[in-house]
Amino acid sequence: MRLAICIFITITLVLESMAQRQFIDVTHEAGIDHAFEIFQGIFGGGAAVVDFNNDGFEDIFITGGEGKDAFYLNNGDGTFTNIIDEAGFEDLNGVVTQGVVSADVNKDGWVDLFITTIAKVENGKFAATSNFLFINAGNGKFVNRTKSYGLDRPTFSTGAAFGDFNNDGFPDLYVSNFFDRFSGRLDEKMGAISEGDRAPAHDNLYLNSGGGRFVDVSEEYGMTHTGFGFGGVFTDFDNDGDLDLMVINDFGYLATPNLLYRNEYPQKEFKEVSKMMGFDLAINAMGVGIGDYNMDGWMDYFISNIASSPFLVSQGGRDQPFLNKTKELGTSHPNLYTSEGREVSTISWGANFFDYDNDMDLDLFVANGCLNPTIFPNPNLILENFNGQFVVNGPSLGLSDPSIGRGSVILDYDNDGNLDVLVVNQTKIGKSEVPFQNYGVRLFRNEGFGNNWLKVKLKGRTSDKLGIGSRIEAYVKGIKMIREIDGGSSHLSQNSTIAHFGLANNEMVDSLLVRWLGGDIQRFYDLPANQLLEVDQQALITSLPTSLASDPPLKLFPSPVNRLLHLRINDQIGTSDLEIEIYDTMGQVVLNRKIQPDKQSGIYKIEIGLPDSMSPGLYFLRSLSHPTVAPIKFLKE
Repeated sequence: MRLAICIFITITLVLESMAQRQFIDVTHEAGIDHAFEIFQGIFGGGAAVVDFNNDGFEDIFITGGEGKDAFYLNNGDGTFTNIIDEAGFEDLNGVVTQGVVSADVNKDGWVDLFITTIAKVENGKFAATSNFLFINAGNGKFVNRTKSYGLDRPTFSTGAAFGDFNNDGFPDLYVSNFFDRFSGRLDEKMGAISEGDRAPAHDNLYLNSGGGRFVDVSEEYGMTHTGFGFGGVFTDFDNDGDLDLMVINDFGYLATPNLLYRNEYPQKEFKEVSKMMGFDLAINAMGVGIGDYNMDGWMDYFISNIASSPFLVSQGGRDQPFLNKTKELGTSHPNLYTSEGREVSTISWGANFFDYDNDMDLDLFVANGCLNPTIFPNPNLILENFNGQFVVNGPSLGLSDPSIGRGSVILDYDNDGNLDVLVVNQTKIGKSEVPFQNYGVRLFRNEGFGNNWLKVKLKGRTSDKLGIGSRIEAYVKGIKMIREIDGGSSHLSQNSTIAHFGLANNEMVDSLLVRWLGGDIQRFYDLPANQLLEVDQQALITSLPTSLASDPPLKLFPSPVNRLLHLRINDQIGTSDLEIEIYDTMGQVVLNRKIQPDKQSGIYKIEIGLPDSMSPGLYFLRSLSHPTVAPIKFLKE
């Protein structure tokens, strides 16, 4: 009997483990065969998710380091074709590429690519070179327009990001530089040297001048710092409708810590507020993930690092400092265990918030990798969000690849509503401390968890064409989820610019807001799940439901609401006086009113002005005249 019980438990555990492996390595069957080849040591590489031919399937550009870059065309059937040789990137031959980001820089409807470099290799030695801007010609070809756009300055660059920081509708550009100049070998010890060939570099802030040229405005906007830069990320951390800038620096304890610049738009100034906001972390920062993990309406930031990576949680408000909650939230993992049980130090690079199981909360993926040429296995992490706490779930999900990871991106390459993961892995140049399998680039397909979802794709007009930096807010049964369109994050990379919301078992999104950079707001209501919603900024008329055929007897909109709440009533309630009350989550009544409905076009409508004393938050409305009608939730902005 005891043996039978043991066998049953073993089989059950195996089946549960198999059922949990929801990510499948499909690299080979998808036609991806690429690895980032490092030149001497450590640096690179990244990937950008783009739909370069506007066919509705997302393509992927992956840098190659000293090797050839790859540009994978999504064939729409689960496979990719590498078109790097015929797409116009010949000028990258012999160049040591690092990161890549994308935007429609000239607003012609076709996404363009910006690729960072550290050097051109001639006879095995470094020669200074510039980064590269390739303009999409719209015919499957890209044209090198680096010089004509004013981006041909020789630099030792790592990460980059696009973002419209002056709200003129054209994506601007931030470029992070590591060394001021460099000679020697990259596999030698590095650190803060005040002068010489390994001095920390100035970064570049470029203003997009009407879509035809970039102008360096670093000094004009107050950015004169130096540092060992690994990336700059545009994000609206203070919720004031313009893009601020986070600068991620390596060797922060020896040179310049991380920096946070608050955009003082419409003034031409970025104000450095790092210390005041608790962002001046003197760490080996590699990358950053952005997401509102606790759904309080404010963005939070995970910064990848060697050993414990800080998780900075917003307290809300323009001047409230971030709190480092990495230990409290369960994201502190200074050491990892390989599948063989070996304990290793964690070295993290790419970082991505995403709702992998579509259960409405944000989980976190972290791409790890040894420093190279110091070689040892360093498994990736996936940290699953359980009621605001994060639990390691990588091994059971099939994502704990121990390869030499760097950049990572999130996308839905097969358009099934489940978010997939791509990780850029390096080739080894040293000798491994222990034997382990080191793979090249890996594509992990999400097999799904049975939950519903909604995707939103933006088409800007007066704003950025891809909506980079704009916010999308989805409201479901009183829960608020926000997404910020990525212009470059993770490590040297850029995620999909299509916003994704997991909806659990909910079949409708009650309301959705698009907050465009520049101030335009669009509202949509009663959106069915499991669809891609394409939002054109030109269609600024609010979308309202018109049919009551299958509606409940009492329905309100919008949610969230600012000052004026609308009610719709069907014949089940009728035309008699209606007494309603609004109360908060503590049961405190904030409004009681009797109203005579006004019938228009067969629909009874009521408008209710909310008192100024109502603070933002969750409220309930109920009809005292009809106690059998269930109360309705809504959010007050």
